[in-house]
Amino acid sequence: MPLNHTSKYSELTEEHFSLIGKVVVEWSNVEFILGSILSRLLFTPEFPGRVFSSGMGAMKLQRAIDEAVELHKLRYRTEIVSEEILAEITSINKKLTKLRKTRNQFAHFCWARSNDDEIFGVGFSSATAGSKREGKDFITLKVIELKDFYSQLYEVVDDLSKVLESLPEMEEDRISTKLTK
Repeated sequence: MPLNHTSKYSELTEEHFSLIGKVVVEWSNVEFILGSILSRLLFTPEFPGRVFSSGMGAMKLQRAIDEAVELHKLRYRTEIVSEEILAEITSINKKLTKLRKTRNQFAHFCWARSNDDEIFGVGFSSATAGSKREGKDFITLKVIELKDFYSQLYEVVDDLSKVLESLPEMEEDRISTKLTK
């Protein structure tokens, strides 16, 4: 039985559910924008880029973006995308890597209420004493920490959106026009 179904005292509060939902929504925004950034860095129109990146999680998207950043530095010598924007992308990617661990715990742990001000998550990976997973299958988060994590993700989404707007966009109609000739 899931942890939060074991008693009325372990059921998450509406505030807990709301904050977890906000985190999930912001992470979806992160993945969506990462796919768009990758498309633009690779000079791909949005729709074909989405087809390519749709099965990629944030970690794969981040790796691909890092490689595209290097491509712009080495091959295009920052003539298409400025060094400042590429540095901003790299900085945001590093920030996301730190946030991804907590996000993954939200996605893969079972959650219950410790009290109205704190929830705990358990991974149930069956880690044994002395294994690498020991101690990584449990986390407690206070409501204030949930709010802070959400705020960090919200800020990252804003930063990613600004970066996206600064990147050149390849229009799909430029390709389709050539196909009809």
